Amino acid sequence: MSAENSALKKMAKLAYQRLSSGFWQEEKLRRKNTLTILKNQGADTVAAKKYLVDHTKQQLAAETNPAEEALYASIKTMFEAGNGENALAVLMDKNLMQNMDDGARQRYIFGLSHKLQEYRERYEKERQFNCQTMSMSL
Repeated sequence: MSAENSALKKMAKLAYQRLSSGFWQEEKLRRKNTLTILKNQGADTVAAKKYLVDHTKQQLAAETNPAEEALYASIKTMFEAGNGENALAVLMDKNLMQNMDDGARQRYIFGLSHKLQEYRERYEKERQFNCQTMSMSL
């Protein structure tokens, strides 16, 4: 069996588990409740809907790529501690960079910078919407 078939089977199994466990019904209810809270607070519900969809996509991606989610968790911890300026250094593989020419090194750093920017945007959205919903649930 090829690696592609194996990955596809794993994704299908996870999708089946979500369907049979009621994941989508719970997700729909969670989104509805969150949007109600945010609407009552006067928040931008269009942005919140986009965030909630992105959050669900990230949950699903975390199931298939836990290493990526673990990396985000470590970078998120740095942001929360106020050490975001060190995040790029954490992402860099210094051994790998030593074996690259200047062009490859620049592309590598650019790619990491882009990944870090995605993480920062995700973190900011999580913080914004979680703070708004947490204050209502207390």
